[in-house]
Amino acid sequence: MVGDPRSRASYERRIRIASEAASWGIGAALLGTAALPTTDQASRIGLVASSLLLFLFATLWFHVFPDNWLGKSRFAVGAAITQVIAAILLVLTGGIDSRYFPYYVLPILATVFGMRISGTLFTGTIAIVAYLATLVAEVFFGGERGQIDVGVIRLFALLSVIAMTALISRTIQETRFTLRQRTEELATQNAELSVARNTAVGLARVSDLHELVRVVYESAKNALAVDRLYLFASKPDFADGFTVGQDGAVEEFHADPTLPEDTPRRRAVREKRTVAVNDSSDEKAPDRGGHQHFAAGLFVPLVHRSEVIGLMAVSSHDKREWTAHEIRVAEVVADASAAAVASFFAFEEVRGQSERLEARMKVLESMDNLVDALALTTDEASLAQTAARSLQQGFHLPAATVLFTDPSVAILEPVGTAGRATPHPVVNGPTSCPAIRSGRFFEVRSADDPVVCPYMPFRSHYSCVPLVAGGDTVGALFLEPDKQSILDVTVLRAAADRVALSLATRRVLETAQRQATTDGLTGLHNRHFLAEQLRLMHSLAVRHGQPYSVVAIDVDGLKNVNDTFGHEQGDLALRGLANTMRKTLRASDVGVRTGGDEFLVLMAQSGLEESRIAAERVREAVELQGRADPKIAITVSAGVAAWRPGRSAEQVLEAADAMLYAAKRAGKDRVLAETGLVTADDGEGAA
Repeated sequence: MVGDPRSRASYERRIRIASEAASWGIGAALLGTAALPTTDQASRIGLVASSLLLFLFATLWFHVFPDNWLGKSRFAVGAAITQVIAAILLVLTGGIDSRYFPYYVLPILATVFGMRISGTLFTGTIAIVAYLATLVAEVFFGGERGQIDVGVIRLFALLSVIAMTALISRTIQETRFTLRQRTEELATQNAELSVARNTAVGLARVSDLHELVRVVYESAKNALAVDRLYLFASKPDFADGFTVGQDGAVEEFHADPTLPEDTPRRRAVREKRTVAVNDSSDEKAPDRGGHQHFAAGLFVPLVHRSEVIGLMAVSSHDKREWTAHEIRVAEVVADASAAAVASFFAFEEVRGQSERLEARMKVLESMDNLVDALALTTDEASLAQTAARSLQQGFHLPAATVLFTDPSVAILEPVGTAGRATPHPVVNGPTSCPAIRSGRFFEVRSADDPVVCPYMPFRSHYSCVPLVAGGDTVGALFLEPDKQSILDVTVLRAAADRVALSLATRRVLETAQRQATTDGLTGLHNRHFLAEQLRLMHSLAVRHGQPYSVVAIDVDGLKNVNDTFGHEQGDLALRGLANTMRKTLRASDVGVRTGGDEFLVLMAQSGLEESRIAAERVREAVELQGRADPKIAITVSAGVAAWRPGRSAEQVLEAADAMLYAAKRAGKDRVLAETGLVTADDGEGAA
C-alpha cells in the first residue's frame, strides 16, 4: 500500500469496519437461520455454534487484539479464521451435502473488502483444503454416490467463486492503485502549483534584489524545510551572489572561482540539471559558499529562455536524503523564480549601464567645459591647476597632478594639483617617465606589476597619461583613481590632448608675441611694443591722472667700438647696455630699443625728477661697465620728459628727444631733463 500515513490509516479503518460488520452480519444470519422452524436439530446446533464462534472471533479480533497485530497480514488471517469457522459450520450441518453451503463461500466473497488478491487466494486455499478434506472423508467413510457427485459439483463451484473473487479483487486492487497513484500525482501537481503560485505572487511584490532573495528563501523553506538559500548571480562562473538564512539577513558571498569542474555548482550549470548533495563530506570539493554549516543541499540552475542566468542552492545543516519529490519542488521554486531573477539581473545591468552612461556623459560634459576653462587661464600655472581640478572632478578622482616640461625639455615638474595628491618629485629628463617613454596610457595596479614608476613608489592604484602636442611631449597627467573613478582611457586621452594642445598653443603664442615685440639683439622690447605701451600709459594719465615719464637714450662712441674692435664687440656693448637697464630700472619700467643705438624707457607713475635720477643711474652703470671692459666701453646720453595735462603722447616723445639732442650738444655722457613749464609748441626745454 502506497501513500501518505493518513490515507493509509483511513483505508485500514474502512477495512476494519467492513470486516467487523461482515463478521457480525454472517453470525446474525446464522442465528436467524437456526431459528427457522424448518431447521433440524442437528443443523440448528451447528448454526448456533458457528454463530457463537463468529461472535467470539469478532469480539476478540476487533476489540481485544491490538489493531496493529499481524500488520499487513491481519485482514488475510482474519478472513482465513472466518473461513475455518465456515468449514466447522459445513461439517456440523452435513458436510459436503450441507444445504448451508452458500455460507461457506461468504468469507471468500468478504475478501473483496481487502482489495488484495493475496487475501482472496489465501482464504480460498483454506476453503479448498477444508472442503477437499471433507470430501475425502465422505468418500472413505462410504458416502453415497449422489452426495459425492454434489460435493464434486460444489468443489468446482467453489473454485469458480474463488477465481471470480480473485479476479474481482485484482481488478479492484489495480483500479484502486491507479486511482491512488493518479490522486497522488494530482496532489503533487497541486502542491507544486501552489508552491509556484505562492512564489510568483511573492516575487510580484518585491522591489529590490535582497527582497527577491528573501521571497525565494521563504518559498523554499516552507516547501522543503531547508536552513539556507544561496543565489549565485555572477556570470559566467557563478562564483558570487547572495545568501539568506533563518535570521532573514541577506549577505553577499564570494565562492572560489577556481574549483574543479566536477563540483556540484559547476555540474549543475554545465549540465543544466539539478545536482543533489546528500552528504557534503562525500564530495571532492564541497561548494559551501563560505558557510561551513552546508551539510546537504540541492543545486538548481535558473534557466530562462534556454540560458542559465543564475544558480539556486538550498542547504541543510544536517545530512539528508533528498527525495524525487523534494528535488522536483526545488525545481518548481527555481522555475517560478527564474523569470523574476532574470528581470532583476537585466534591470540591474540596465541601471548599471545607465549609471555608467550618465557618468560618461558627465565626463564628456566636463571635457567640453575643460576647453572653456583652459581658454580662460592666464599662464601655465593657472592652466595646470585648472586642468588638474577639471580632471579630478570629471573622472571622479581622489587626486590628480599635472606635470609640464620646461621649454628646454630638460625637466618634468609638477605645476598643478587637485585633491589629496601624493607629492610628485621633479623628473630630470622627461623620458625617464614610463608613460612619456612609451607614449601611451600607463597604469600600475600592484607593486608586483612588471613596470612601475621609478619616481612614485607604489602606494595605491595610479595611472599616467603623456601630454603630446604636434609629436612633442610637453608634460604628463598623474592620476590616483579609486573604485568610484571613471577611467575611460579614450576620453582620458582626449582630455590629455586638449591640455597638451592648450599648453603648446600658449607657448607658441607667447613665443610669437615675444618675438614680435622683442628686439632680437638686446632682448628689450621693440617699437611695436612701445606704441601699445605708450598708448596704455597715456590713456591712464588722461583718464585717471596717473603721470608717466619718458627717457630717451643714445649710445656715445658705438662707432668707435665697431671700427676698433669689430661689430661683434659693438653688439656686446649694446647687450651690456640692455642688461644694465634691466638691472638698474624698476620691473615696471619698459625698456625699448628704437633704433641701432637708440633706446627709450617708459616709466609709469613717475615724475620728472624721479625719472632723471633713474636715467643717471643707468648712465653711471654703463660708464663703470666700460671701465671694466675697454673693448665695450661706451657712454650714453639721455633726455627726460614727463607728461602733464594737455600734452599728447607724441609731444612727450618729442620733448624727450629734444632733451637728448641737447645732452648730445652739451658734450654727451650726461642726462638732461626739461625744467619749468613748456608750451605745447616748444621744441626744447631748458637744460
